[in-house]
Amino acid sequence: MFVSQLIRSLIELPFISSSRLITSTAHRTNQVPLELKSINNTHATLLIDGKETKYDWIFLRDSCQCSQCVDTSTRQKLHNTTDIPINIAPQQEGLKILNDNNLEILWNQPLFNHDETTVHRSLYSSTWLRTYSSSKNIARARYFDRPSIYWNRKDIQHVNLHIQCDDYLHSDLGLYNVLKHLNDYGLVFIDNVQGEFAVEKLTERIGEIRHTFYGKSWNVKSTKQAINVAYTSQALGLHMDLLYFEAPPGLQFLHALTNSVQGGASYYADSFHAIEILRRKDSKAFQSLCSYPVTFHYRNAGRHYHFTRPTVVLNPFSTDHPIDHINYSPPFQAPFESDTTKDEFRQFIQAFQHFRNILEDPNNQLELILKKDQCVIFHNRRILHARREFDASSGSRWLKGCYTDLDNFKDRLRVFQEKFNPISDVKV
Repeated sequence: MFVSQLIRSLIELPFISSSRLITSTAHRTNQVPLELKSINNTHATLLIDGKETKYDWIFLRDSCQCSQCVDTSTRQKLHNTTDIPINIAPQQEGLKILNDNNLEILWNQPLFNHDETTVHRSLYSSTWLRTYSSSKNIARARYFDRPSIYWNRKDIQHVNLHIQCDDYLHSDLGLYNVLKHLNDYGLVFIDNVQGEFAVEKLTERIGEIRHTFYGKSWNVKSTKQAINVAYTSQALGLHMDLLYFEAPPGLQFLHALTNSVQGGASYYADSFHAIEILRRKDSKAFQSLCSYPVTFHYRNAGRHYHFTRPTVVLNPFSTDHPIDHINYSPPFQAPFESDTTKDEFRQFIQAFQHFRNILEDPNNQLELILKKDQCVIFHNRRILHARREFDASSGSRWLKGCYTDLDNFKDRLRVFQEKFNPISDVKV
């Protein structure tokens, strides 16, 4: 009875305004054709621009954007998802597609723990509904669907990764170009950076500085009684920083204040490129790197950090399970804390060696001398960095570093994607 009566009620009505509704001009002017195909007690099946999509009543009620559901100032939800009754649905004659291709729903019951004296009305634009019709559209609406570009030495040598410091600091377009390089390649160089603490200003252009036990910013010099291998003149192999933290920093900044020594070349490798090669060649080895636990630690200078994680972490919420980040830092590995008597341990070691061989292939590395007044910024969860041995007596080598988190980078990228490349066919 409910379904048949609801279908009979689907007649087109003029747009009904409501002071409780939060609607935008974009929602009103970028609509797409919207039709109802069918409904049942839990879902509506809609045709959006001819494409069939199902929407759960609970999802729709939870996503209502009216001013009773989302605070107009903070833009934060005013109810809990758990406040929604499991059997919520439109009232009889309570679902309509309006003339402007908005979906209107009058709900059959109030939320738990909410004193609603009138029938709650929700309105959904066809643009909003199309956004939530697929994960691809959601990523586009969030301005975070720009793909990474995996690289080897031949590829990256043809890319101009250099941005002038003044452009980066004082031009939104300059900052946007840096953000795009970091998203695409995980690596960018800022030229003509001057001043001992300039690296802090560069970092704060993207987000708040991530303080660690090394300090707000930190010096990379060869010193006696060093507390980190980076503070020596020894070779330092490919690695990522601070994997012994629960949440390692996402971006690393290294500014060369002086660099006149013999040796000490920096080199970088794209771990995403390397792991994709391994995935294609040996899926069993790839799976081993996704699952086997590796422990990292720092136990020195009155500190004891420790964390265990797999080498490869995939995004489990995306349909194609892309790489989310890599964990690779041999200098900071602890002894394995897994049961190494099991066959899986030696299977992992073989896979780990295969991965190492791909990373250490010079054809997969970019090597250079970081010049005075240059700052490199790289994605610490993707790009591996390393340094050749140098002769500390041959000159001066002083780098200054800073960290910030990936959340800050992603925030700035989304904001500037929307500013310079706005889209209108989807909207969160």
